[in-house]
Amino acid sequence: MRTCLIRGAMLAVMIVLVTGVVPAQERDPAPTEQPTIEELQRQIDELTRNLQLVQEQLEKMKVQQETERRQAELEHLRQAAHTEAAKDTAAEEVDTSTKFVSGTRMQAMLNPELSVTGDIFFVGGEHEKEEFLADHFELDIQAYLDPYTKMHVVIGYHGPHHGSTFGMEDHEEEEHGHEGFGIGEGYITWFQLPGHTSLTVGKKRQQFGVLNRWHKHALDQSDWPWVIQESFGPHGLVGTGVSADWLMPRLWADTNELTVEIMNGNNDVAFAGSDWKKPTFLAYLKSYWDLSGDSYLEADLTGLHGVTDHAGDLDHNFLALDLAYDWYPAGRELYRGFTARAMLLRSWLDLEEGGSLNAWGSYLYGQYRFTARWVGGLRWDWVEDQRVPDHDTWGLTPYLTLWQSEFVRLRGQATYERDSWYGTDRRFELQITFAAGPHKHESY
Repeated sequence: MRTCLIRGAMLAVMIVLVTGVVPAQERDPAPTEQPTIEELQRQIDELTRNLQLVQEQLEKMKVQQETERRQAELEHLRQAAHTEAAKDTAAEEVDTSTKFVSGTRMQAMLNPELSVTGDIFFVGGEHEKEEFLADHFELDIQAYLDPYTKMHVVIGYHGPHHGSTFGMEDHEEEEHGHEGFGIGEGYITWFQLPGHTSLTVGKKRQQFGVLNRWHKHALDQSDWPWVIQESFGPHGLVGTGVSADWLMPRLWADTNELTVEIMNGNNDVAFAGSDWKKPTFLAYLKSYWDLSGDSYLEADLTGLHGVTDHAGDLDHNFLALDLAYDWYPAGRELYRGFTARAMLLRSWLDLEEGGSLNAWGSYLYGQYRFTARWVGGLRWDWVEDQRVPDHDTWGLTPYLTLWQSEFVRLRGQATYERDSWYGTDRRFELQITFAAGPHKHESY
Protein backbone atom coordinates (compact mmCIF):
# COMPACT_ATOMS: atom_id res chain seq x y z
CA MET A 1 0.00 0.00 0.00
CA ARG A 2 2.82 2.32 0.85
CA THR A 3 4.49 1.74 -2.56
CA CYS A 4 1.28 2.46 -4.48
CA LEU A 5 0.80 5.78 -2.71
CA ILE A 6 4.33 6.86 -3.49
CA ARG A 7 3.93 5.95 -7.16
CA GLY A 8 0.64 7.86 -7.37
CA ALA A 9 2.22 10.92 -5.89
CA MET A 10 5.11 10.81 -8.33
CA LEU A 11 2.64 10.51 -11.26
CA ALA A 12 0.78 13.55 -10.02
CA VAL A 13 4.01 15.54 -9.91
CA MET A 14 4.83 14.57 -13.50
CA ILE A 15 1.35 15.57 -14.70
CA VAL A 16 1.70 18.96 -13.07
CA LEU A 17 5.11 19.47 -14.63
CA VAL A 18 3.99 18.39 -18.10
CA THR A 19 0.86 20.50 -17.93
CA GLY A 20 2.85 23.54 -16.92
CA VAL A 21 5.53 23.27 -19.60
CA VAL A 22 3.57 22.21 -22.70
CA PRO A 23 4.20 24.95 -25.32
CA ALA A 24 1.31 27.18 -26.10
CA GLN A 25 1.77 26.47 -29.82
CA GLU A 26 0.75 22.80 -29.40
CA ARG A 27 -2.52 23.70 -27.64
CA ASP A 28 -3.30 26.65 -29.74
CA PRO A 29 -1.66 26.75 -33.16
CA ALA A 30 -2.60 30.41 -33.39
CA PRO A 31 0.43 32.64 -33.03
CA THR A 32 0.86 34.25 -29.62
CA GLU A 33 3.41 36.49 -28.02
CA GLN A 34 6.52 34.95 -26.38
CA PRO A 35 6.43 34.97 -22.49
CA THR A 36 8.76 37.31 -20.75
CA ILE A 37 11.52 36.32 -18.30
CA GLU A 38 9.43 37.52 -15.34
CA GLU A 39 6.52 35.28 -16.34
CA LEU A 40 8.84 32.28 -16.69
CA GLN A 41 10.30 32.99 -13.24
CA ARG A 42 6.80 33.13 -11.73
CA GLN A 43 5.94 29.80 -13.34
CA ILE A 44 9.12 28.24 -11.94
CA ASP A 45 8.35 29.56 -8.46
CA GLU A 46 4.81 28.20 -8.63
CA LEU A 47 6.06 24.77 -9.71
CA THR A 48 8.57 24.79 -6.86
CA ARG A 49 5.85 25.52 -4.32
CA ASN A 50 3.67 22.78 -5.73
CA LEU A 51 6.58 20.33 -5.48
CA GLN A 52 7.19 21.29 -1.84
CA LEU A 53 3.50 20.74 -1.04
CA VAL A 54 3.64 17.30 -2.63
CA GLN A 55 6.77 16.43 -0.60
CA GLU A 56 5.11 17.53 2.66
CA GLN A 57 2.09 15.37 1.86
CA LEU A 58 4.37 12.41 1.25
CA GLU A 59 6.13 12.89 4.61
CA LYS A 60 2.80 13.07 6.44
CA MET A 61 1.66 9.90 4.72
CA LYS A 62 4.91 8.13 5.76
CA VAL A 63 4.46 9.17 9.43
CA GLN A 64 0.83 8.05 9.43
CA GLN A 65 1.73 4.69 7.91
CA GLU A 66 4.49 4.11 10.53
CA THR A 67 2.10 4.97 13.37
CA GLU A 68 -0.55 2.60 12.03
CA ARG A 69 2.07 -0.17 11.69
CA ARG A 70 3.24 0.20 15.30
CA GLN A 71 -0.31 0.26 16.63
CA ALA A 72 -1.06 -2.91 14.68
CA GLU A 73 2.02 -4.66 16.13
CA LEU A 74 1.12 -3.55 19.66
CA GLU A 75 -2.40 -4.79 19.29
CA HIS A 76 -1.09 -8.10 18.00
CA LEU A 77 1.18 -8.46 21.07
CA ARG A 78 -1.67 -7.62 23.41
CA GLN A 79 -3.88 -10.24 21.83
CA ALA A 80 -1.12 -12.84 22.09
CA ALA A 81 -0.45 -12.02 25.76
CA HIS A 82 -4.15 -12.14 26.55
CA THR A 83 -4.41 -15.55 24.90
CA GLU A 84 -1.42 -16.95 26.85
CA ALA A 85 -2.73 -15.54 30.14
CA ALA A 86 -6.07 -17.15 29.54
CA LYS A 87 -4.34 -20.49 28.93
CA ASP A 88 -2.25 -20.23 32.17
CA THR A 89 -5.28 -19.28 34.24
CA ALA A 90 -7.24 -22.19 32.90
CA ALA A 91 -4.35 -24.58 33.59
CA GLU A 92 -3.69 -23.47 37.19
CA GLU A 93 -5.26 -25.34 40.08
CA VAL A 94 -5.83 -23.50 43.32
CA ASP A 95 -4.33 -25.40 46.28
CA THR A 96 -6.24 -24.54 49.45
CA SER A 97 -4.71 -27.29 51.59
CA THR A 98 -2.52 -26.49 54.64
CA LYS A 99 1.23 -27.04 54.25
CA PHE A 100 3.52 -27.66 57.23
CA VAL A 101 7.14 -26.46 56.82
CA SER A 102 9.99 -27.51 59.10
CA GLY A 103 11.79 -24.71 60.98
CA THR A 104 15.12 -26.52 61.23
CA ARG A 105 16.71 -24.23 58.65
CA MET A 106 15.98 -21.21 60.86
CA GLN A 107 17.38 -22.86 63.99
CA ALA A 108 20.96 -21.71 63.30
CA MET A 109 19.83 -18.07 63.33
CA LEU A 110 18.47 -18.52 66.86
CA ASN A 111 21.68 -20.05 68.24
CA PRO A 112 24.22 -17.71 69.87
CA GLU A 113 27.71 -17.20 68.46
CA LEU A 114 30.27 -19.36 70.26
CA SER A 115 34.01 -18.72 70.46
CA VAL A 116 36.75 -20.56 72.36
CA THR A 117 40.20 -19.16 73.21
CA GLY A 118 43.06 -20.62 75.16
CA ASP A 119 46.60 -19.84 76.32
CA ILE A 120 49.36 -22.39 76.94
CA PHE A 121 52.69 -21.26 78.41
CA PHE A 122 56.18 -22.58 78.85
CA VAL A 123 57.73 -20.46 81.62
CA GLY A 124 60.98 -20.24 83.52
CA GLY A 125 63.26 -17.82 85.34
CA GLU A 126 65.46 -17.08 88.33
CA HIS A 127 62.57 -17.38 90.82
CA GLU A 128 60.36 -19.74 88.85
CA LYS A 129 60.70 -23.35 87.77
CA GLU A 130 60.53 -24.27 84.13
CA GLU A 131 57.21 -25.88 83.25
CA PHE A 132 54.26 -25.95 80.86
CA LEU A 133 51.09 -24.29 82.09
CA ALA A 134 47.54 -24.45 80.74
CA ASP A 135 46.91 -20.96 81.99
CA HIS A 136 43.73 -19.44 80.65
CA PHE A 137 40.70 -20.59 78.64
CA GLU A 138 37.47 -18.82 77.73
CA LEU A 139 34.12 -19.77 76.25
CA ASP A 140 32.62 -16.64 74.69
CA ILE A 141 28.85 -16.57 74.03
CA GLN A 142 27.26 -13.65 72.18
CA ALA A 143 23.88 -13.07 70.54
CA TYR A 144 21.67 -10.23 69.37
CA LEU A 145 18.35 -10.82 71.10
CA ASP A 146 16.59 -8.27 68.93
CA PRO A 147 17.67 -5.21 66.87
CA TYR A 148 18.18 -3.20 70.07
CA THR A 149 19.63 -5.70 72.56
CA LYS A 150 22.74 -7.87 72.77
CA MET A 151 23.89 -10.37 75.40
CA HIS A 152 27.47 -11.39 76.15
CA VAL A 153 28.61 -14.14 78.53
CA VAL A 154 32.21 -15.25 79.11
CA ILE A 155 32.94 -18.42 81.09
CA GLY A 156 36.61 -18.70 81.97
CA TYR A 157 39.19 -20.93 83.57
CA HIS A 158 42.53 -19.71 84.90
CA GLY A 159 45.33 -22.01 85.89
CA PRO A 160 46.95 -22.41 89.31
CA HIS A 161 50.00 -20.29 88.64
CA HIS A 162 51.42 -18.03 86.00
CA GLY A 163 54.23 -15.64 86.57
CA SER A 164 57.04 -15.30 89.02
CA THR A 165 56.44 -15.18 92.77
CA PHE A 166 59.40 -12.83 93.06
CA GLY A 167 58.85 -10.40 95.94
CA MET A 168 55.65 -12.09 97.21
CA GLU A 169 54.87 -13.11 100.76
CA ASP A 170 53.71 -16.64 101.54
CA HIS A 171 50.01 -15.75 101.69
CA GLU A 172 50.35 -13.81 98.43
CA GLU A 173 51.86 -16.85 96.75
CA GLU A 174 48.88 -18.98 97.84
CA GLU A 175 46.41 -16.46 96.43
CA HIS A 176 48.49 -16.14 93.29
CA GLY A 177 48.32 -19.91 92.83
CA HIS A 178 44.53 -20.17 93.06
CA GLU A 179 42.77 -21.80 90.10
CA GLY A 180 39.18 -22.35 89.08
CA PHE A 181 36.22 -21.62 86.82
CA GLY A 182 34.17 -18.48 86.91
CA ILE A 183 31.96 -16.05 85.03
CA GLY A 184 34.36 -13.53 83.57
CA GLU A 185 31.60 -11.42 82.08
CA GLY A 186 27.84 -11.62 81.76
CA TYR A 187 25.83 -8.62 80.68
CA ILE A 188 23.13 -7.31 78.39
CA THR A 189 23.40 -4.10 76.35
CA TRP A 190 20.65 -1.89 74.92
CA PHE A 191 21.65 0.09 71.82
CA GLN A 192 20.16 3.09 70.04
CA LEU A 193 18.75 4.73 73.13
CA PRO A 194 17.80 8.43 72.96
CA GLY A 195 20.65 10.89 72.70
CA HIS A 196 23.16 8.48 71.10
CA THR A 197 23.47 6.44 74.29
CA SER A 198 23.63 2.76 75.22
CA LEU A 199 23.10 0.99 78.54
CA THR A 200 24.84 -2.14 79.87
CA VAL A 201 23.71 -4.08 82.94
CA GLY A 202 25.57 -7.04 84.46
CA LYS A 203 29.13 -8.15 85.16
CA LYS A 204 31.84 -6.78 82.89
CA ARG A 205 35.46 -5.75 82.68
CA GLN A 206 35.36 -2.07 83.54
CA GLN A 207 36.47 0.69 81.24
CA PHE A 208 39.48 1.78 83.29
CA GLY A 209 41.79 3.12 80.61
CA VAL A 210 42.11 1.05 77.45
CA LEU A 211 43.79 -2.25 78.31
CA ASN A 212 41.78 -3.24 81.40
CA ARG A 213 38.74 -3.70 79.14
CA TRP A 214 40.63 -6.16 76.89
CA HIS A 215 40.56 -9.88 77.51
CA LYS A 216 43.90 -11.45 78.35
CA HIS A 217 44.26 -13.31 75.06
CA ALA A 218 43.85 -10.02 73.17
CA LEU A 219 46.73 -8.19 74.87
CA ASP A 220 49.84 -7.23 72.93
CA GLN A 221 51.94 -8.88 75.68
CA SER A 222 51.23 -12.00 77.72
CA ASP A 223 50.06 -10.02 80.77
CA TRP A 224 48.53 -6.68 81.73
CA PRO A 225 50.92 -3.83 82.55
CA TRP A 226 52.13 -3.86 86.13
CA VAL A 227 50.30 -0.65 87.05
CA ILE A 228 46.96 -2.38 86.39
CA GLN A 229 48.01 -5.49 88.33
CA GLU A 230 49.28 -3.40 91.24
CA SER A 231 46.04 -1.42 91.36
CA PHE A 232 43.46 -4.20 90.90
CA GLY A 233 45.20 -7.57 91.03
CA PRO A 234 46.45 -10.01 88.36
CA HIS A 235 43.05 -10.18 86.64
CA GLY A 236 42.31 -6.44 86.47
CA LEU A 237 39.17 -4.56 87.44
CA VAL A 238 35.86 -6.40 87.02
CA GLY A 239 32.54 -5.26 88.51
CA THR A 240 28.81 -5.89 88.53
CA GLY A 241 26.46 -3.00 88.01
CA VAL A 242 25.35 -0.47 85.41
CA SER A 243 27.36 1.18 82.62
CA ALA A 244 26.13 3.97 80.35
CA ASP A 245 27.89 5.13 77.16
CA TRP A 246 27.24 8.44 75.42
CA LEU A 247 28.58 9.25 71.96
CA MET A 248 29.11 12.96 72.41
CA PRO A 249 28.87 15.66 69.72
CA ARG A 250 32.05 16.47 67.84
CA LEU A 251 33.67 19.08 70.08
CA TRP A 252 37.46 19.27 70.51
CA ALA A 253 38.15 15.93 68.75
CA ASP A 254 36.89 13.97 65.78
CA THR A 255 35.10 11.60 68.17
CA ASN A 256 34.27 12.04 71.86
CA GLU A 257 32.73 9.37 74.06
CA LEU A 258 31.80 9.37 77.75
CA THR A 259 31.29 6.24 79.87
CA VAL A 260 29.87 6.27 83.40
CA GLU A 261 29.85 3.10 85.51
CA ILE A 262 28.39 2.33 88.95
CA MET A 263 29.61 -1.06 90.19
CA ASN A 264 29.62 -3.07 93.40
CA GLY A 265 33.37 -2.54 93.89
CA ASN A 266 34.01 -6.18 94.72
CA ASN A 267 37.79 -6.04 94.20
CA ASP A 268 39.94 -7.46 96.98
CA VAL A 269 42.98 -5.35 96.11
CA ALA A 270 41.51 -1.88 95.66
CA PHE A 271 38.09 -1.87 97.36
CA ALA A 272 35.92 -3.61 99.92
CA GLY A 273 32.57 -3.34 98.21
CA SER A 274 31.10 -6.77 98.94
CA ASP A 275 27.60 -5.30 98.68
CA TRP A 276 25.86 -2.29 97.13
CA LYS A 277 26.10 -0.14 100.24
CA LYS A 278 29.45 1.25 99.06
CA PRO A 279 29.58 1.08 95.25
CA THR A 280 32.36 2.43 93.07
CA PHE A 281 31.93 5.27 90.60
CA LEU A 282 33.91 5.46 87.36
CA ALA A 283 33.96 8.12 84.62
CA TYR A 284 35.86 7.52 81.39
CA LEU A 285 36.30 10.17 78.67
CA LYS A 286 37.75 9.16 75.29
CA SER A 287 38.83 11.55 72.53
CA TYR A 288 39.97 10.42 69.10
CA TRP A 289 41.67 12.30 66.25
CA ASP A 290 42.44 11.36 62.65
CA LEU A 291 45.87 12.94 62.24
CA SER A 292 46.16 11.86 58.60
CA GLY A 293 45.05 9.07 56.34
CA ASP A 294 47.67 6.83 57.97
CA SER A 295 47.93 7.92 61.62
CA TYR A 296 45.53 8.22 64.55
CA LEU A 297 45.69 9.54 68.12
CA GLU A 298 43.56 8.68 71.14
CA ALA A 299 43.60 10.27 74.59
CA ASP A 300 41.59 8.86 77.51
CA LEU A 301 41.00 10.23 80.99
CA THR A 302 39.65 7.95 83.75
CA GLY A 303 38.52 8.78 87.27
CA LEU A 304 37.57 6.07 89.80
CA HIS A 305 36.28 6.36 93.38
CA GLY A 306 35.67 3.65 95.96
CA VAL A 307 36.22 2.72 99.60
CA THR A 308 38.49 0.14 101.22
CA ASP A 309 36.44 -0.58 104.37
CA HIS A 310 32.84 -1.63 104.92
CA ALA A 311 32.16 1.42 107.05
CA GLY A 312 32.99 3.63 104.08
CA ASP A 313 35.45 5.85 105.93
CA LEU A 314 38.59 5.10 103.91
CA ASP A 315 38.54 6.29 100.30
CA HIS A 316 40.61 4.93 97.45
CA ASN A 317 40.70 7.17 94.39
CA PHE A 318 42.38 6.82 91.00
CA LEU A 319 43.08 9.17 88.13
CA ALA A 320 44.65 7.86 84.91
CA LEU A 321 45.65 9.36 81.58
CA ASP A 322 46.00 7.03 78.58
CA LEU A 323 47.55 7.88 75.21
CA ALA A 324 47.58 5.72 72.09
CA TYR A 325 49.14 6.39 68.70
CA ASP A 326 48.69 4.19 65.63
CA TRP A 327 50.35 4.41 62.23
CA TYR A 328 49.23 2.11 59.43
CA PRO A 329 50.10 3.10 55.85
CA ALA A 330 47.00 3.01 53.67
CA GLY A 331 46.99 -0.04 51.44
CA ARG A 332 49.85 -1.63 53.43
CA GLU A 333 48.26 -1.85 56.86
CA LEU A 334 48.42 -5.66 56.86
CA TYR A 335 52.20 -5.60 56.33
CA ARG A 336 53.50 -2.49 58.11
CA GLY A 337 52.42 -0.58 61.17
CA PHE A 338 53.44 0.98 64.47
CA THR A 339 51.54 1.26 67.75
CA ALA A 340 52.49 3.14 70.91
CA ARG A 341 50.48 3.11 74.16
CA ALA A 342 51.10 4.72 77.53
CA MET A 343 49.38 5.31 80.88
CA LEU A 344 50.16 7.62 83.78
CA LEU A 345 48.27 6.79 86.98
CA ARG A 346 47.92 8.53 90.32
CA SER A 347 46.24 6.92 93.33
CA TRP A 348 45.17 8.28 96.75
CA LEU A 349 44.56 5.78 99.56
CA ASP A 350 43.26 6.79 103.01
CA LEU A 351 45.10 5.02 105.87
CA GLU A 352 43.54 3.71 109.06
CA GLU A 353 46.08 5.54 111.21
CA GLY A 354 45.24 8.77 109.45
CA GLY A 355 46.51 10.59 106.45
CA SER A 356 46.79 9.11 102.97
CA LEU A 357 49.32 7.33 100.79
CA ASN A 358 49.81 8.66 97.29
CA ALA A 359 51.39 6.52 94.60
CA TRP A 360 52.31 6.77 90.94
CA GLY A 361 52.46 4.19 88.22
CA SER A 362 52.92 4.08 84.46
CA TYR A 363 53.70 1.95 81.45
CA LEU A 364 54.88 2.67 77.93
CA TYR A 365 55.27 0.30 75.02
CA GLY A 366 55.76 0.43 71.31
CA GLN A 367 55.52 -2.32 68.74
CA TYR A 368 56.25 -2.53 65.04
CA ARG A 369 54.75 -4.83 62.43
CA PHE A 370 57.54 -6.05 60.17
CA THR A 371 55.44 -8.31 57.94
CA ALA A 372 51.93 -9.65 57.89
CA ARG A 373 52.94 -12.25 60.50
CA TRP A 374 55.78 -10.83 62.59
CA VAL A 375 55.34 -8.14 65.28
CA GLY A 376 58.03 -7.05 67.75
CA GLY A 377 57.87 -4.66 70.67
CA LEU A 378 59.22 -3.41 74.01
CA ARG A 379 57.29 -2.45 77.17
CA TRP A 380 58.56 -0.37 80.09
CA ASP A 381 56.80 -0.57 83.48
CA TRP A 382 57.18 1.44 86.65
CA VAL A 383 54.89 1.32 89.66
CA GLU A 384 54.93 2.39 93.29
CA ASP A 385 53.41 0.20 95.99
CA GLN A 386 49.98 1.67 96.74
CA ARG A 387 49.92 0.35 100.32
CA VAL A 388 53.57 0.47 101.37
CA PRO A 389 55.61 3.68 101.12
CA ASP A 390 59.09 3.80 99.62
CA HIS A 391 58.64 0.62 97.63
CA ASP A 392 58.66 0.65 93.85
CA THR A 393 59.39 -1.64 90.89
CA TRP A 394 60.42 -1.06 87.31
CA GLY A 395 61.20 -3.37 84.42
CA LEU A 396 61.61 -3.98 80.70
CA THR A 397 59.73 -6.57 78.63
CA PRO A 398 60.82 -7.25 75.03
CA TYR A 399 58.62 -9.59 72.99
CA LEU A 400 58.25 -11.06 69.51
CA THR A 401 54.94 -12.35 68.14
CA LEU A 402 54.32 -14.68 65.20
CA TRP A 403 50.81 -14.87 63.77
CA GLN A 404 50.75 -18.29 62.19
CA SER A 405 47.18 -17.48 61.17
CA GLU A 406 44.28 -15.59 62.67
CA PHE A 407 43.54 -18.77 64.66
CA VAL A 408 47.02 -19.50 66.08
CA ARG A 409 49.53 -17.09 67.60
CA LEU A 410 52.98 -17.78 69.09
CA ARG A 411 54.88 -15.31 71.27
CA GLY A 412 58.23 -15.18 72.97
CA GLN A 413 58.63 -12.74 75.86
CA ALA A 414 61.41 -11.94 78.32
CA THR A 415 61.19 -9.78 81.46
CA TYR A 416 63.76 -7.93 83.49
CA GLU A 417 62.40 -6.65 86.82
CA ARG A 418 64.14 -4.41 89.35
CA ASP A 419 62.55 -4.20 92.82
CA SER A 420 63.76 -1.57 95.29
CA TRP A 421 63.52 -4.11 98.14
CA TYR A 422 64.12 -7.55 96.62
CA GLY A 423 66.66 -6.87 93.88
CA THR A 424 66.39 -8.18 90.34
CA ASP A 425 64.53 -10.98 88.60
CA ARG A 426 64.74 -12.39 85.08
CA ARG A 427 62.18 -14.68 83.48
CA PHE A 428 60.94 -15.77 80.07
CA GLU A 429 57.71 -17.06 78.57
CA LEU A 430 56.72 -18.88 75.41
CA GLN A 431 53.01 -18.38 74.76
CA ILE A 432 50.73 -20.32 72.42
CA THR A 433 47.28 -18.83 71.85
CA PHE A 434 44.57 -20.56 69.85
CA ALA A 435 41.09 -19.33 68.99
CA ALA A 436 38.01 -20.62 67.23
CA GLY A 437 34.78 -18.88 66.41
CA PRO A 438 33.73 -15.45 65.14
CA HIS A 439 35.13 -13.41 68.07
CA LYS A 440 38.84 -14.24 68.15
CA HIS A 441 41.32 -12.23 70.29
CA GLU A 442 38.65 -9.69 71.09
CA SER A 443 39.70 -6.21 72.18
CA TYR A 444 37.45 -3.24 72.90
